[in-house]
Amino acid sequence: MVLEIVLKRYLGYELEDEEVESLFWRFKTAAGKKKRITDVDLRAMVSNEVFKAKPIWKLGELQVICGTLGLSTTTVKLVTADGRTHVACSVGIGPVDSTFKAVNLVVKVLILMITLLLSLPFDFTRLSIKF
Repeated sequence: MVLEIVLKRYLGYELEDEEVESLFWRFKTAAGKKKRITDVDLRAMVSNEVFKAKPIWKLGELQVICGTLGLSTTTVKLVTADGRTHVACSVGIGPVDSTFKAVNLVVKVLILMITLLLSLPFDFTRLSIKF
């Protein structure tokens, strides 16, 4: 298969037959949408399809309390892959800050938020309320 040769010779990936087969279908779908597939696209496909990280933590429960006082409190329950639960609480300046701090207390890895995107499922600008 040409894709397998390109992956091995030019990009340095040696994949199992099942991995190449799975990657081929992603490649074919992408080629139908984009007329030109670059090595950057192939590397992204390989990393997404083949090198999937196994989850370490799963969100069990989350409770966030916030209001006009300026302090938010988050309680988070995270579950490990083997089923152990860890609970942590934290206070922060806003619900996002307190949530990140609570998660950090459990995972002990610095979490850096690069982008926060908020979207509304409903267009509130067209909402009309009559009393």
